[in-house]
Amino acid sequence: MNERRRNIVVRPDGRLVNVARFRGQLFVCADGCCCGRTEDGFPPVPRDLFHSEWERRRLRNQVHLTIGGCLGPCALANVVLLLLDGRSLWFHTMHAPERITALYDFIEASLDVAEPLALPRSLEPFLFTAARWQPRPDGQQVDDHRPRQRHGQQSQPEDDQPHTCDPTDDRGAVDAAVSMMTGAVAMPRRNGELVFAAPWQGRAFGMAVALHEQGLYEWETFRDALIRRIAQAEQLPAMFDYYDCWVAAFEDVLAVAGLLSTAAIEERAFEFEFGEREDIF
Repeated sequence: MNERRRNIVVRPDGRLVNVARFRGQLFVCADGCCCGRTEDGFPPVPRDLFHSEWERRRLRNQVHLTIGGCLGPCALANVVLLLLDGRSLWFHTMHAPERITALYDFIEASLDVAEPLALPRSLEPFLFTAARWQPRPDGQQVDDHRPRQRHGQQSQPEDDQPHTCDPTDDRGAVDAAVSMMTGAVAMPRRNGELVFAAPWQGRAFGMAVALHEQGLYEWETFRDALIRRIAQAEQLPAMFDYYDCWVAAFEDVLAVAGLLSTAAIEERAFEFEFGEREDIF
């Protein structure tokens, strides 16, 4: 009679433990920075349904269930990761009962066969790629351009705090700088007062003036950059936003002065555009 083969692991205290090997594991993000947070506009995560379906289908020691912390792609929210027979399947927006039921149906059906099953059509809209070794569901190529930050490398300091420069401050240096903005680069005003249509415009103005006051660049340098950006925008058929040109000119000056690299600016813009950083209001 053949001896049963077990997955024996030796604990530090010398005890032998037979560890059951799973076919898979289901991770449910429920306590992260976005998933389930109704105060941020996301639907709640039905923790009880995930657990009751797992119990009802008797998946213990086949597919383990972990309901807990952040899984990573926070901008999507209500994220689920299924590891099954070496496959990594990521899903977003997994709070609707019918989607959860469909996911468990897929898991059960997969356990009954040796070859990987095709995903149900009802779950396809919620499948996405979150690892470099995975192809995208639509087959498109991805530029995974995140460089590794190695220990000891020089890097730009992080500054995640919103700048608090007051755009209505009447200090002499601010007034002097603004008074030079005439002609095509004259700042928007109403009844003689500066006008900011959105908070970010006031912050962009304040940052440009503040760094000039710190002696990091000459105001004439910034003014020349703004003139060039406005001239470029005027060549386009569509209307342009003054402060879009302001920000572009500010970035130009920072890059020329060596305060920020063009790559760093592009990376930060990418992070905000695609939800990798919280919006600042």
